Amino acid sequence: MKTDTAQKIVDYIKKNRTARVHDLVSELNITNVAIHRQLKKLIESDIVSKAGTPPLVFYKISNKRVISNTLDQLDSRIRQLIENEYLYISPIGEELYGIEGFIEWAQRTNQNQNMPKLALEYASTLTESRSFFNNQDWIDATKKVQATFPERYIDHLFYAEFYSLPKFGKTKLGQLMLYAKQSQNRDLIRQLADKTYAIINKIISEHNIDLIGFIPPTIPRKVQFQKEYERFLHLQLPTLDLRKVFTGNILVAQKTLSSADERIQNAKETIEVSNSNVIGINILLIDDAVGSGATLNETAKKLKSSGIAKESVIGFAIVGSYKGFEVIREV
Repeated sequence: MKTDTAQKIVDYIKKNRTARVHDLVSELNITNVAIHRQLKKLIESDIVSKAGTPPLVFYKISNKRVISNTLDQLDSRIRQLIENEYLYISPIGEELYGIEGFIEWAQRTNQNQNMPKLALEYASTLTESRSFFNNQDWIDATKKVQATFPERYIDHLFYAEFYSLPKFGKTKLGQLMLYAKQSQNRDLIRQLADKTYAIINKIISEHNIDLIGFIPPTIPRKVQFQKEYERFLHLQLPTLDLRKVFTGNILVAQKTLSSADERIQNAKETIEVSNSNVIGINILLIDDAVGSGATLNETAKKLKSSGIAKESVIGFAIVGSYKGFEVIREV
């Protein structure tokens, strides 16, 4: 049974989501030693869990009992699906996979009243999204390009995963992509390279790719996603030197542009090929995320009109939009 002090600690953490020892000392007016003693008992009882490393250690309500109860109520197929596919990155940077991550997300979005029903809905949504994958295990978005642009220069467009799903938010690759770019985290970029390497090599083989181009970043960063991604992929093919060139003094990121027309203009007037003496029969353009598709299509147009691409230009992105080509602003 919890003591009054222990209950006060639990109540504080529930109200504030997380707590550090100095928060509890200040709020409850109890000594540091007494707080640590109560926290140890709460952790041993699976009521509270600890996250982080010194000096940034946080305490939160443990999900172990909720996870155990949820697992008992779930069909084994749904349980395995969530374990394999779900990733939630918490506000304090924890990578929570599978059921643990799903429950944490549900609690933070106040959707945890009926976990079995929510899990079933997620499994159904995920299964529906998988119907868009071809038998090569990637998504063929070529028809969407055809429907979006009157003049299509990209011959095929593929991506490894959807960026997000209706109601349930970002997919596993979508989460990794967002935080890899936002935090400039090389380990997350390496994970994305590992997860997409086989797909890219299949595309290279199937479409006889002999030249590769990585869509360049707009905003200067200490760690540039595309450069690190290219390095981790280590593809054994010649590479186009694609660069962003602006005529004005302001660097305008694609993600800040609200319409496809603006993105088309941005791609048309800012992407240049530095090593324009190279020639490829079939070129693969690699981007991190497909929003409107304008960047890939305009770059393909430039490669074909300049004679750099002799036959085809194939586009690949790690993630792309689920419905249509909505602008993905976060990445």
